[in-house]
Amino acid sequence: MEVSRMASSLYKAAIEGNTQMLEQERQLDSQSTPNKNTVLHIAAEFGKTQCVEVILKACPSLLKQINLKGETALHVAAREGHIDVVKALVAAAKALNEELEIGTGAARDLLGVTDNKKNMALHEAVRYRHLEVVKFLLEEDSEFPYIRNDAGETPLYLAAERGYGELVRAILEACKSPAHDGPKGRTALHAAVVCMDIGMIEDILRKKPFLVKEADEHGWTPLHWAAYFDSSLIIIQLLQHDESGAYLKDKEGMTALHVAATRGSTCSLKKLIAKCPDCIEIVDEKGQNALHVAVGKGQKNVVNYILENPLLGSLINGEDKSGNTPLHLLAESRNYNPKLISHPKADKKAVNTADLTALEMIHTSTLIKMGITEDAIRRKLIKAGATSARRNLHDQKEEKKDKSEKEQMEILKKIGDSHLIVATLVATITFAAGFTLPGGYDGNEGPNQGMAILSKKTIFKVFVVSDAVAMMLSVLAVFTYFDMAMCDELARLRNFLVLATRFMRMASTAMVVAFVTGVSAALGDSLNLLVSIDIVVISISFSIFFHYQMKKVYIP
Repeated sequence: MEVSRMASSLYKAAIEGNTQMLEQERQLDSQSTPNKNTVLHIAAEFGKTQCVEVILKACPSLLKQINLKGETALHVAAREGHIDVVKALVAAAKALNEELEIGTGAARDLLGVTDNKKNMALHEAVRYRHLEVVKFLLEEDSEFPYIRNDAGETPLYLAAERGYGELVRAILEACKSPAHDGPKGRTALHAAVVCMDIGMIEDILRKKPFLVKEADEHGWTPLHWAAYFDSSLIIIQLLQHDESGAYLKDKEGMTALHVAATRGSTCSLKKLIAKCPDCIEIVDEKGQNALHVAVGKGQKNVVNYILENPLLGSLINGEDKSGNTPLHLLAESRNYNPKLISHPKADKKAVNTADLTALEMIHTSTLIKMGITEDAIRRKLIKAGATSARRNLHDQKEEKKDKSEKEQMEILKKIGDSHLIVATLVATITFAAGFTLPGGYDGNEGPNQGMAILSKKTIFKVFVVSDAVAMMLSVLAVFTYFDMAMCDELARLRNFLVLATRFMRMASTAMVVAFVTGVSAALGDSLNLLVSIDIVVISISFSIFFHYQMKKVYIP
């Protein structure tokens, strides 16, 4: 297929504004670039108003000629922001209609031409923030129905999404009823809230107050989005226009309060409750209140605020459709929060529809997360007075519990397998260190032949002892991991893992001491003894500090 091309002289004339050259050309409408741009497109792109007028006088048919993208010269001029060219094109459209005696609304046809992506000239002017062009196009026909493009964007939505407040204001002032739709069911107000532009939001609400209740395809209103971004000022602004937005649910039954709780947006939560205090009673599709979702997402700041506010006490023991209180969800999610566990109003013995208390939820959950958090929650619950309901001891749910324990045992054994590799490595290293002593062996004939040269040094003796201790502890850990492989009881399996882990921590500490003392013994007087002692002390202190921190979190 032959590619179209334009004579270079004609192309340059359009770019440079050479009207004389254009006036002499007799076939302006027969030439185009590879992208099907006519000479009018080129002149419009470079803002050559006089050239545009000359071309239109000679070939008025080029006015609606489109390129490969489906763009007219008006699209190009609007995109580039050449207001004089835009005016000349619209004036030419009016003059052409008068000649043909079509009637009023001369510019409407030209304004309504869409490119391959359904963009009109106004879309292009808005996208590239050309205020003068936008105002002029709107003045030409204030009642023109500017439809959405293929991306679902109307000019008003496009301006709002990009944060062009002056364009939003211009569209709202010039159009009697501007289209406000956007992609995914959003409106221009959604876009303004996402941009967090208070002035733009106010302009839209003044013209279209009903948009405060409009929801997107997920059921989110502008208030939901304000809560998501924790914009308390916008929440106040929206509620001042219409408080009913605080009671609207999305497709999952979540209100703006739920969204704020999920995101940890404490400021937004406070504003919503202060303006609409009874919105706390609304639950989502799962029957969960704001405290439920905050606990489930581990939003401690929100949880603590609710617990400290006496007006929100009704949320503490609220039950969802599964009968779970926030305390049940805490146990299930492992989002440790001692304030909720120890709160005097929290019912530690509440039973859900599965006949489980919060304490039992820890033992039966298949989503085991073995570690300090699980045990911390369990210990804290017991300390706070939590008990087991024991309603499932002799029914069919025992089978489900057995399955859960089996899954937990498999996970613990996998952990043990990975630890076994480390333990074996430590045992191998310390064993080898016992035969490659620092300083070497005495090769001279005599009673000490074959003995370690540094055997009489105290620091060497410390090396030997610490290396032996490290090897012994690592071997004990290896044997313990062997026992884990043959164990078929969950409680014993956990004990074995804890014991072996302690052996490995102590073995690692002893290995560090052996390394430091071995190096010190080999270097002798060339290394200040005080430095060696400092290194040993720091190593041991770090180990003790680590154990203390683990213990502090492990035992509430």
